[in-house]
Amino acid sequence: MTKPAHTVERPSAVGLQARPPIVVVMGHVDHGKSTLLDFIRKSNIVAKEAGGITQHVAAYEVVHKSEKITFIDTPGHAAFAAIRARGANVADIAILVVAADDGVKAQTLEALASIREAKIPFIVAINKIDKPNANIERTQSSLSEHGVYLDKLGGDVPWTAISAKIGTGVEELLDLILIVAEMHELKADAAIPAEGYIIETHRDSKRGLAATLIITNGTLKNGMAVLAGRTVSPVRIMEDYAGKKIVEATFSMPISLTGFDDLPSVGASFKSFRNKKEADDVRNATPVQAQAATVSEPQESEHFALPIIVRADTSGSLEAIEHEAAKLNDGRSSVRITLSGIGNITENDVKSAMAGSVPATIVGFNVGIERIAEDKARQSGIRIETFDIIYKLAEHLEELLQSTRPKRTVEESLGKAKVLKQFSTRKEMHIVGGSVSEGYLARSASVRVTRRGTVVGVGKIKNMQSHKQNVDRVETGSEFGAQIESPFEIVQGDTLECFTSSLK
Repeated sequence: MTKPAHTVERPSAVGLQARPPIVVVMGHVDHGKSTLLDFIRKSNIVAKEAGGITQHVAAYEVVHKSEKITFIDTPGHAAFAAIRARGANVADIAILVVAADDGVKAQTLEALASIREAKIPFIVAINKIDKPNANIERTQSSLSEHGVYLDKLGGDVPWTAISAKIGTGVEELLDLILIVAEMHELKADAAIPAEGYIIETHRDSKRGLAATLIITNGTLKNGMAVLAGRTVSPVRIMEDYAGKKIVEATFSMPISLTGFDDLPSVGASFKSFRNKKEADDVRNATPVQAQAATVSEPQESEHFALPIIVRADTSGSLEAIEHEAAKLNDGRSSVRITLSGIGNITENDVKSAMAGSVPATIVGFNVGIERIAEDKARQSGIRIETFDIIYKLAEHLEELLQSTRPKRTVEESLGKAKVLKQFSTRKEMHIVGGSVSEGYLARSASVRVTRRGTVVGVGKIKNMQSHKQNVDRVETGSEFGAQIESPFEIVQGDTLECFTSSLK
């Protein structure tokens, strides 16, 4: 029986050959992950990143002792947890970077959990040993407390001490990567169509929809086509990690591919085919998975949702913004993303912002604003804010939510009293005598007047006396005389509930 043209070949033992390791660099923010890659690549990626924080997934190839190694750099900010987890799932080996002057931190443990979940070997790089307050022994002890037992110290996790800033120990680290890769016998088959994972996507304003791919097996050539989920791209515009156009790529290579008919999902696996027709045939033959029906929870009438429209440069950035926005929910107010996407802010975004009952704020991350969109926003009073640092964006959203949500009146009950006598009443000013039964009464506070179980209304204490002295408050068990302003009469037997109210 003839095999269908679109069938993807699996590697056979005959065609298998050693392939370069794919390495993910993980750890806490500011522990030196990007500085390490910077030193290895002899470039300056850190300086190009806003705020000195890596905020995009990047993949690079380096050569050490004639052997290739592919590195995946992952963002350090907390909002990029899912991206870091995906990095661990794609990689063969992880490097867990821990600063010798700071030790194990929250994101160190988060990275460790991702590594363990992915079940890949890892190497510990204790960084910043050049710092005056570096303490390698204390860092080793802290790692042991969290179940990371280093070799030569009673464990089996390979490690080395480094200074990513000046390069101390980096050669030894690269040697360790090659040793671990050799131990795990990484193999692939160059003769089969390429397959691998999507690690980033973005919209190129001039060329179209593009994605960063890591090839884990096989070979990709010009004229072929890639299928990721339900998105297809012909292989016409293919570039290596340095942006150089290439016509062929094989296993462990990071590449950029432009020409997708829709943005593929970050983290999705991809397969390749001889041509676009074969890829389309497989896509059309694959049933569309039904979306699970979702039932929206009824919103409380007092709940306020701040509408925003989000535009970001990449899928990873967009995911991080959605993560940060979801955290801004205190039970009575939250941020609601009404529209999101990849690419510059457009006129359509401004029109969408104007369409709701509450105008939406447009938030951009590392994107531009089209001139017509800027003019229309100015004319219609729509706010557009752009950012290049994720935590600055999150802080702004929190401030915006606090300033725009409706204020509500919050009452604080102070005490209760019984009216024992009515002395006089004149227009809206009433003088009564009473006794405090619980808590206290305070001058200038409000009082809710109840008569035979029914609330009559609310008045305000203008003045109080106790023992013929003007006082600011009267405690439980004390008798008092009070001047109360109210539009209704206060009589003997009424109950006074004293309270203060404020807007929050």
